[in-house]
Amino acid sequence: RLNPKINSKVEDIEITSIKEVKKGQLVRGYVKSITASGVFFGLSTSLLGRILFQNVSPYFVQKHSLYEKYLPEGKLLTAKVLGVNKKEKHIELSLLPEDTGMPSVLPESLGLPQYGAEEEKREADDEEKREEPKLKTKRRRGNSESGQVYGSDCTGQAKELNCCCHPPSPHFPLLQEVKPKRKKIFPADENDSGIEVYYREEDEDDQEKEATKKKSKVRKPGEAPRLQVSVGFTWDEDNAMDISVLNLKDESSESEEEEDMQSKKQTKKEKELEKQKKEKELCKVEAALMDPGRQPQSADDFDRLVLGSPNSSILWLQYMAFHLQATEIEKARAVAERALKTISFREEQEKLNVWVALLNLENMYGTEEALMKVFERAVQYNEPLKVFQHLCDIYASSEKYKQAEELYHTMLKRFRQEKSVWLKYASFLLKQGQTEATHRLLERALKALPTKEHVDVISRFAQLEFHSGDTEHAKALFESTLSSYPKRTDIWSIYMDIMIKHGSQKEVRDIFERVIHLSLAPKKMKFFFKRYLDYEKKFGTAESVLAVKRAALEYVETKSSLADT
Repeated sequence: RLNPKINSKVEDIEITSIKEVKKGQLVRGYVKSITASGVFFGLSTSLLGRILFQNVSPYFVQKHSLYEKYLPEGKLLTAKVLGVNKKEKHIELSLLPEDTGMPSVLPESLGLPQYGAEEEKREADDEEKREEPKLKTKRRRGNSESGQVYGSDCTGQAKELNCCCHPPSPHFPLLQEVKPKRKKIFPADENDSGIEVYYREEDEDDQEKEATKKKSKVRKPGEAPRLQVSVGFTWDEDNAMDISVLNLKDESSESEEEEDMQSKKQTKKEKELEKQKKEKELCKVEAALMDPGRQPQSADDFDRLVLGSPNSSILWLQYMAFHLQATEIEKARAVAERALKTISFREEQEKLNVWVALLNLENMYGTEEALMKVFERAVQYNEPLKVFQHLCDIYASSEKYKQAEELYHTMLKRFRQEKSVWLKYASFLLKQGQTEATHRLLERALKALPTKEHVDVISRFAQLEFHSGDTEHAKALFESTLSSYPKRTDIWSIYMDIMIKHGSQKEVRDIFERVIHLSLAPKKMKFFFKRYLDYEKKFGTAESVLAVKRAALEYVETKSSLADT
């Protein structure tokens, strides 16, 4: 407001409706809840956004309890708007580092797989599952075809020789040369049912097997001959391993399904108990957050409080003190700067409180140059006199008397017409025990200030000297002022109060006697008579009380006689 050329940006803009949310915007909010459909993110008291689990972190997580651990309710985070559906009032958000520029909510130390690796693993598992039924059917068809070949080749001879058909073995070399007749397969038509295609795939597999067998028959020099065993054992290690692995996978998948079914049946009551426990914990957390007497324990707690009442300087100062207790000076400075940007320009006193706190911080933990920079900025954005006075108090409280005196001299030059500056400097000098300097300062003040302020300034200087200076000089100041201005009842009252505290009873009675014999208005005289009577009742005797009453009656009689005449 004081310097309109400077436009300060608000870090957290208040969002009141969905119209203010735009795609690609970075927003800050709090985690509301975590459900099976994703993480619900509070942008304000009335707006909620949803974050799908694939947009929460680049790591694949099977157990959602891990999200509850690293994303507790009420945690402050920065998210990016991926999409806005204003009709249905849906907001899709993302917490991925590539979108927000912030680190991932789940640390790398957990060793979780990323989404790309997990998808490749799933695709490989799906391909293995698809190949399982094909391998089973191939085995069945291979067995049936081998049975048909053996039966068709030896049926004619078996009747004559009365022999039975056997599979090829080393004892029947002629039968080993017999090959099964393959069916001629034609290319697929448009109305193909898919069975012939399967046979083509089978033929390709058979051709590959024959090629591998031919390669295996060709022995390398120096290689030991293999042991020949009857059919039923496969020399191909890869096929044997594949079959065993597939069988193991079938068994493990079946056992996992059974365990899942058993766990579902067994954990119904346990799930209900867990839900009840979670509800109780949430109720406790909500009750703790709603408790007005609860003290914030972390930076998130302070962020939540500050977001609720951004114009409260007390909360900002407590936030700064929280960081200073942990010797986090830079964070305390950042909180002060954030407070100056967040507090409304209409709240001048609240902003001034933050400026004073920042001056204190730089005075205690910073350098003189940093303090002067903050002081110059504070003078630009606030009333200069108040900033000067606060800095003088900071210097005096930190026992930097030389800097304080130099600042007072500049104030007397810059604010000569301000009565408070002279009085503040006089108080500073009296606390230092410089009474003679105070007397000289009074003479300078009477020359600089207008005449209408003289009586008030003299009485204030006299009061200061009564408290921390020369009492005799203070009495002389009051007496000279009252002799010049005898009808100033306010000065008489101040003089009485000070003498009752610091003077003797005789001196106080003398002042009362002087006052009641003045020619003042009846209302003012009644006030002084009442004060005199109360004083005698408290500190005097019965005779002194009667004497005050007689003096009051005499005053009334003289006034009535004058009225009659």
